[in-house]
Amino acid sequence: MSALVRDLLGEMMTHLPSIEHKFAFAQVSQLWRDVALNSHVFWSSFAGGTSHADGHRLPLILERSGSVTTLHIQLLVTQHVADWPADALKALVPYVARIEALEIEFDFKVDVGCLLNSNLVFPVLKRLCLNGRQYRNYGILASFTAPQLQTLDIERVDLSNWTTLLLPSLLNIRLYQAGDANVENLWDIFNRCPRAWRVVLHASKAWDSRHADEYFEVFARRPLAPALRQLDLRLAASDIRRVLEAGFFDVVLHTLTGCIYNVHNDGDFERLAGAILPGVAPLVAFELHHTGDIEQLELRDEEGHVRRLQCWNVASEFNISQVWEYLSKQYDIHKTVREIQLLPHHWGELAKIIESYPPQLRDGITLRIETDCTTAFPDDKEGEGQITKIMRIPGLAKVEFCGPDDYLLSLKTVYDSLAHIEPPPTRTVEVCIGNKGVQGHRARRSRCLARRITAKSLDTL
Repeated sequence: MSALVRDLLGEMMTHLPSIEHKFAFAQVSQLWRDVALNSHVFWSSFAGGTSHADGHRLPLILERSGSVTTLHIQLLVTQHVADWPADALKALVPYVARIEALEIEFDFKVDVGCLLNSNLVFPVLKRLCLNGRQYRNYGILASFTAPQLQTLDIERVDLSNWTTLLLPSLLNIRLYQAGDANVENLWDIFNRCPRAWRVVLHASKAWDSRHADEYFEVFARRPLAPALRQLDLRLAASDIRRVLEAGFFDVVLHTLTGCIYNVHNDGDFERLAGAILPGVAPLVAFELHHTGDIEQLELRDEEGHVRRLQCWNVASEFNISQVWEYLSKQYDIHKTVREIQLLPHHWGELAKIIESYPPQLRDGITLRIETDCTTAFPDDKEGEGQITKIMRIPGLAKVEFCGPDDYLLSLKTVYDSLAHIEPPPTRTVEVCIGNKGVQGHRARRSRCLARRITAKSLDTL
């Protein structure tokens, strides 16, 4: 252990965020202990709260951080350590002048009054994240001052007067079911935070529109959110449309995300698409993703603008036939698309509708299939054949297989899917296997598979 140079030890220390790991590092040897104790930076950034011991160690951590370095603190407060959160928060009070980032995640009601509603001043606080983890209200009152706050991230926490934190310094605002945050507060955000480049507003009651069109005229005032580049709204589709038509009719935002509850309800998809797509350049990417209960369609244009349409109902998913037909008729996506990503259960739908609106680029189209090694394409369901349908894309140049980081794609899945892709008759098609996010031996194996298959024609596979 003593042979390790101090520079290498310093690099190792940067990868130890938890309080438990920091103390373990300092107990390996006398040298390691000396290195740790002589580094205030090592103790100034930490994550804790997963054990009772963290509560007892917190005051010592803060003392070892010195008196100058800024603090970056993450606390996870769960019920099995419920006896120490109040004391831990009290221990932070003497150090509020140095706290630059504060993240508190908790899954039950915690008294944070000693820190957040005690009229304290956080002169260097730039990042504040409060995450309730559950659909619960906590009735937290914010009475502190943070003149340099840049990131405000509140999720599933009823911060009863969160509007007092809408400061001119804010750059990044995310409100996910944060008390009464709704479309009524969107104007306050745009008006009071002129430097904000990202705004995410997911209302607790997102699907009911109670306002007449005249209500949204306030968004037509200028200037309105001059620095805004990313806007993510989980509201009624009609409210999203009226906000964008009134406030951003003359602006093409870099990234727009619209969320709806049920894509099959009364043309909600068409209304949402009609709200967030106007102004985009020719569409070049069509990508489907599924995470938890959320199905997302991501569209990108040739100038780099991103448009995301999300469905939040686990019992509802995009009708790809209708979506592709709508985008082909309204935006000519079949004439300009270069990248197509699909989920396995959409294979049959997409293959069928592409026969009516086929991609028309003669070369350079990438087909990306999101799957994993444990699941091949679903069997036919009620005669709706999925894997049985042939995918015909005349301009196909590359097929990519990707999946979650925890999986490696199997060659059987590759062969089974490639058997149902009709390759161009006069061109070889590149096949790539692997996930850009995998690490270590997984990444090495993915590259190896890519080299073995690259430049072979699909018919020979």
